[in-house]
Amino acid sequence: MKLSKMLTLLAAVLFVIAAPSGAQEAEIIAPESAQIGQPLVVELIAPKEASGFKVFWLGKEASITPAPKEKYMLCRVVLGTDLLNAKAGTQEVIFSYEHMGVRQETGKTIDLQKKDYPSEKLKVAPAMVNPPKEQTERINREARLAREAVRTNTPGFAPRLPLVRPVPGIFTSAYGKSRYYNGELRSRHGGVDMRAAVGTPVKAAADGIVVLTGDFWFSGKCVYIKHGAGLISFYGHMSKLQTEKGKKIKAGEVIGLSGQSGRVTGPHLHFGLAWRGEYFDPESIMRKQ
Repeated sequence: MKLSKMLTLLAAVLFVIAAPSGAQEAEIIAPESAQIGQPLVVELIAPKEASGFKVFWLGKEASITPAPKEKYMLCRVVLGTDLLNAKAGTQEVIFSYEHMGVRQETGKTIDLQKKDYPSEKLKVAPAMVNPPKEQTERINREARLAREAVRTNTPGFAPRLPLVRPVPGIFTSAYGKSRYYNGELRSRHGGVDMRAAVGTPVKAAADGIVVLTGDFWFSGKCVYIKHGAGLISFYGHMSKLQTEKGKKIKAGEVIGLSGQSGRVTGPHLHFGLAWRGEYFDPESIMRKQ
């Protein structure tokens, strides 16, 4: 037998001996394409012995708590793309984990497609379009707190879908609208507005922990809840808060009462979802009524 052939056979035998028993290929379950601003539910099926799970998306990462199954580990995350940040084209979602002492990665490409969103014109008090200079420090401080809250990264598993509807009212303003205040383009709507008379109980969309509460210049009385794996829900313009930072929350638990605090034209609830700071449209993954 030629030396080259013997070496080839020897390498094959050594590979079989060294290969860990029960090894399993990881598999990502994700849509082939998604529209910018819309949610993505992505799953990873990994070897039973795997640990230390992370997901990477749009240059950001989140830690994941897996769900052990009989023969594998299951990770599930709800991701999103912010209309203001994402661009059409191919993006890759990557999962990383430890298996048999080795850090491994597996990824899948997703085609991000452009989606058109409507616009609306609103009339508000002039001071709410151009706040008084003495409020600048407050507004900047609140914006910093909000950014830190929506970028929270704690381990977790995607919440049960569909999400609990925070209030029963219809949607009065959709995600992604270009918002003209007193004729000036000032923002793109980062969530959905839901009809809610003052005093309507506001329910948490999913299990989680309150990461921030406040009475902000723009958002009024508001609550941020972290659900793990980078997912945050936001509830704004309430009249009363009935929770506090650090409290564990169950899906459907009342966290406050709706109102018209902050920059509003009338009573309603503003509800938003964000993944590591990327706000996306929550409507399609919420209960209908």
